[in-house]
Amino acid sequence: MSNPKSILLTASELGYLWTGYSINEMSKWYLKIFREHSIKDDVKNLFAFALQNTNEMLVDRAEILSNDGYAIPVGFSHTDIDVSSTPLFSDRFMLFYLHVGSKLGLNFHSRSLALSTRVDVRKYNTECLNFATVIHERVVDLILNKGFYMKTPALPTQTFPEYIQKSSYLNGWLGDTRPMNSMEIANHYLIIEILLMVETLASGFAQTSDSEEIVEILQKGVTVANKQYHAMVEFLEKEELPIPTSYSAEITDSKKRVFSDRIMVTHLTGLFGSLLSQYGFSLGTVMNHNLVTAYTTQISKTGAFTEKLSRFLIEKEWLEKVPGARSKT
Repeated sequence: MSNPKSILLTASELGYLWTGYSINEMSKWYLKIFREHSIKDDVKNLFAFALQNTNEMLVDRAEILSNDGYAIPVGFSHTDIDVSSTPLFSDRFMLFYLHVGSKLGLNFHSRSLALSTRVDVRKYNTECLNFATVIHERVVDLILNKGFYMKTPALPTQTFPEYIQKSSYLNGWLGDTRPMNSMEIANHYLIIEILLMVETLASGFAQTSDSEEIVEILQKGVTVANKQYHAMVEFLEKEELPIPTSYSAEITDSKKRVFSDRIMVTHLTGLFGSLLSQYGFSLGTVMNHNLVTAYTTQISKTGAFTEKLSRFLIEKEWLEKVPGARSKT
């Protein structure tokens, strides 16, 4: 087998390694704050474990990138957080944050692995995927033990195979009344979870910034997420399915700065990017015209706001450039 160091990274490997480093590097500061702010020891220990493993992943990512001659993203620093600040969110929301984050991490690392060819990169991405799996297992167990895990609903048991017999299935039965299928329900709930996380984070962030410009952007993020949440919930109401509730009550009344404006807006931008990805993935699995229309509409709205956030970061010179193909001269 060839020496991995003699084989250049592919664009796919580089893109996920570099972007993964940026995500992990930002995440570690949130994990650090949430570890300090956790009240219960079991929650604090879980965030400590997540932080330790994130730091280890960063070391290995940096080694692969630097060995191939790539600059390491600058990221953030201790000046972007205030460890002496009072808690901004409850333990319950912070666990929800870690839970949704672990789901997004599983998606990211599985794609990273699927697009890797070089042996050392495949080995590294497998380790990252294993870590994401362990974190997901631990946070799910803890939320279940605490009794506030909201599961997606159980469905009637289908005891025999069945083929779709009419093309009206794509529209619905008897005037768009065809129930959502299990895949549509599963992906729909994840969209709502991301929206609830974005809404809560942006609301909390907005009450801690001294900049009117930043507060306006964060509050706009709250509005966008809230409107989309209600649009998605309408589908659950029609099906009489359980509706995930807002986490707004899990925000404390603290006004003390916890995170810098840059790391807050950067995180918000990344989360809206994750929301776009989930809309796109969900769109590829739906077989209901109403859902297709809803997702397509929200993709357009989410994309427009994500572009606005990205332009703001660029104007502030807060956004690092992802390595890309060199222009021909």
